[in-house]
Amino acid sequence: MEPKGGNYDGIVLVGEKMENWREHLKDKPVKYWIRTEIEEIIKEKSVDRKRFYEYSKTKYQKIINEFYYAFADHKKYPKVELNYCWLHFRQELKKIDCISETIGWECMLAKIKERLSYDWNKKVYLILSDGWVYEGYIDNIIDVLEEVDGLLEDFYIVTPQFDKFAAYSDDGQCLVFYEK
Repeated sequence: MEPKGGNYDGIVLVGEKMENWREHLKDKPVKYWIRTEIEEIIKEKSVDRKRFYEYSKTKYQKIINEFYYAFADHKKYPKVELNYCWLHFRQELKKIDCISETIGWECMLAKIKERLSYDWNKKVYLILSDGWVYEGYIDNIIDVLEEVDGLLEDFYIVTPQFDKFAAYSDDGQCLVFYEK
């Protein structure tokens, strides 16, 4: 699969030798691949861990549940699932806009701050369909997402009030903005 953005080639300098970290992914379950890639990007870009980090694993489910019960039609789809969650959103959600990936991965990501009204000096959640949860500032989240490649499936960028969010669908190759 072609890289979605940036010129990230998956090679990490380790001391004097080059190591392709992707080679080590084949030994891990697929759900860990995107987490590993994000962690490598964070290291490569020297992202401040106070500005963007993996959320507490003991609190993942709480954030996922809050997201699901805030936006999904949980009466019709009672099982909390992130895969294809965008197919189960409530009908009454207000769709703000839809941006196609055809404008370019980086351009599409840049539209998040423009199309989703929020105080971007505050942190938001990044929820990946593989079940990983991150917290951070939007600029840092976008910086990291610009570098991911085909390992990324669907993701959701959600306000801590669970009232607005951006949903990316790999199948639809678009970013859709919603609010309650």
